[in-house]
Amino acid sequence: MTTRGFTAQLSHTEVLAAGWAARMLDAAALRHTLQAMRALTRDYVQTMDAPALTPPYQRGINPPLWECTHAAWFAEWWCVRGAFNTADGRTVAARPSCWDEADALFNSNVIAHEARWQLPQLTRERALAYMDATQSAVLAALAQLDDDAAGLYPFRLSLFHEAMHLEAIAWCAQALAWPRPAWVRTPRASPAGDEAALATGHLRAGYDGPGFSFDNERGVHDVAVAAFSIDRAPVSNAQFLAFVESGAFAARTGAAHPSYWRSNEEHGCEGWQQRCFDRSQPLDLSAPVVHVSAIEADAYCMWSGRRLPTEHEWEYAASNGLIEWGDSVWEWTATTFAPYPGFTPDRYREYSAPWFDGQHRVLRGGSHATLPLMHHPRYRNYFTAGRSDVFAGFRTCAI
Repeated sequence: MTTRGFTAQLSHTEVLAAGWAARMLDAAALRHTLQAMRALTRDYVQTMDAPALTPPYQRGINPPLWECTHAAWFAEWWCVRGAFNTADGRTVAARPSCWDEADALFNSNVIAHEARWQLPQLTRERALAYMDATQSAVLAALAQLDDDAAGLYPFRLSLFHEAMHLEAIAWCAQALAWPRPAWVRTPRASPAGDEAALATGHLRAGYDGPGFSFDNERGVHDVAVAAFSIDRAPVSNAQFLAFVESGAFAARTGAAHPSYWRSNEEHGCEGWQQRCFDRSQPLDLSAPVVHVSAIEADAYCMWSGRRLPTEHEWEYAASNGLIEWGDSVWEWTATTFAPYPGFTPDRYREYSAPWFDGQHRVLRGGSHATLPLMHHPRYRNYFTAGRSDVFAGFRTCAI
């Protein structure tokens, strides 16, 4: 895979195929994909301007230089340094890092969020040197492994982890009005749609296929799904604009309009504008509404007499090919993030278990800032219900 595979505008079918294939990459394919991913990350660091290297503090996101270097640390930690879980609940590395300070700087479990914005020793040059050194060590370790699921697990995990952090960099760029990163594509338009009616059925929820899976996807179980009707496409800007202009959005949320929207009174021009990274443009009425929180999605549903799907309803519709999803927006569901039956945390214990706190809501699908390899109908994303900085929208179901 080349970096074009991460940045090109793909068809719906191509996006879905990429997500399934990524979980079963063998050692040779994984090597090429890791190299292409790191090239994308490295290119971003190489081209960051001075404001991006020393950005103002932003709650909820990380500075991009830290984000990129943390991804390299994570790969070194799991793939090279033999990190393992101890009996007393800690995770430690069997071998030292190639940078003595790395754990104190990049281990997200021990360095507080605010401290990540205050690292004078982290320069562009130091970050690039560390990224290159760890990448060489990761590829050398990969070359010595047996080509089986157990051996490849930390390398596949590191690949997906870096992809997640690239999307997080895109949130930061949007929040701070920076240029659009190379891997962010144009959102797939919401076609003028109808609803898909699904009869009562059963869903085999979770992932039990070959290759890689995340711990929160396991615990495969049968779910009885009652008959329901779901939008074939996410809610569009046109649909959400009617909600805003009715006055109900402000009455229910206390805000005048969604994040990054501007009314004609605010920007002095006719019609609505939306800021996309460093540019304001007329609101595309056919595009899916994006940067809305679950709270705002719930408010729309109350106004329209609809409801959000549960994550199992969403998966049931997606698995049966009745909705088009991916390369558009992450989609809020009505489901609180919780473990599947028999949940056991992976070696990377902090991935899911700390967030089963009743405060996080499940999202499904994938956004236009999500790399294609992350798109999978079983993948469970999760954020607190008030987050609107992520590339999230929603679709609705009939009540």
